[in-house]
Amino acid sequence: MLTNRQKILLNTLVEDFVESGVPVGSRTLMNKHQLTISSATIRAEMKKLEEQGFIEKTHISSGRIPSIEGYKHYISTLQTEHAASTFSHKNFDELADKVAAATHYFAVVTGYHKARKIAAIHLAAVAHSLLIVLIYSDGEVEHEQLGWHSPLSAEELLELNQYFNAMLHHENNTFTPLNKQLVSMVNHYVNRRLDKPDPVIHKAGQEFLFDAVPKDLDGVRDLMSYIESDLFIAKLISMNDDLINVKIGQEIDDKLNHVSLVTKPVQTEEVDGRVAVIGPIKMSYRKVFEGLSAL
Repeated sequence: MLTNRQKILLNTLVEDFVESGVPVGSRTLMNKHQLTISSATIRAEMKKLEEQGFIEKTHISSGRIPSIEGYKHYISTLQTEHAASTFSHKNFDELADKVAAATHYFAVVTGYHKARKIAAIHLAAVAHSLLIVLIYSDGEVEHEQLGWHSPLSAEELLELNQYFNAMLHHENNTFTPLNKQLVSMVNHYVNRRLDKPDPVIHKAGQEFLFDAVPKDLDGVRDLMSYIESDLFIAKLISMNDDLINVKIGQEIDDKLNHVSLVTKPVQTEEVDGRVAVIGPIKMSYRKVFEGLSAL
C-alpha cells in the first residue's frame, strides 16, 4: 500500500520519464517540481518504491524508470481522474483521424452495425457463380459471389429476386421458387450476414507506429501483423466496460512487449464499438486520456 507521498512521487516520476525519456533522479524531482521535502527523503521514498516493484534501476544512469507495475498504478490514477462514458460521434473515419492528430499515436475505430435492416436484395448470374448484393437501410452495400455451377435463366433470376424482396418487406407471398437448394443457400448467406456482420474499421496515424516499437524490423513487423489481424479487431470489440481501458505489453500479445493499447467505448447512430490508441509503453498517457475524455 502506497502512502500519498509515494503516490505523488511515483506519478511525477512517470510523467517526467514519459516527457524526457531519461531516467529520473531524486535531485531532478526536487528541483523541477519544487517539492517541500529533502532530496534524502525523496531517495528514501524512491528506495521503498523500488523495493515494492514500482520503479527500476537502469544500467546507464543513477536515476529510476517506471516498471510495468508503476505504469499500471499511474494509469489507475488517470482512470479515476477521467471517469469515462460511451460517447457519440457522427463519423468513425473522421474520429480515427481526429484521435491520431491529437495524440500523435496510431488510432483505430471499430465496431459492429446495430441490428441493421436489409432494404433490398439483388441476385445476378456471373460466370459460374451467383452474385448477391445486399443494400442496407443505412445505405451501405455488400456483395459476394457464391459458387453455383448450374445455369440460371433470366426468368429464374427474376423469380428469385421477386421472392426474396417480397419476403424482406413482409408482403404476402405464397409462391416459392422451384429451385429450393438455391433459396436455401441465399437464406443461409443473408442470415449469416445479419447474425454476424463484418466489423466497421477505420485506421489513422500509421506513420506513428514506428515510434511504438524498438527500431528493428521484427518489432515493426510483429506490430503491423497484429493490428491487421482479426484477433486484434475481435479483442477491441469484445471489450464491454465503460472505462478508458489500458493493456500493456504481454497483456495485449506475447510479442508486443513494448506496446500499450488504450481504448474507450464509442457509438454512432448506426454503430457500437471502441476507439483505440496504440503507442509505446512510455506513451503520454495523460495526453491520451485527456484527448479521449474531450471527445
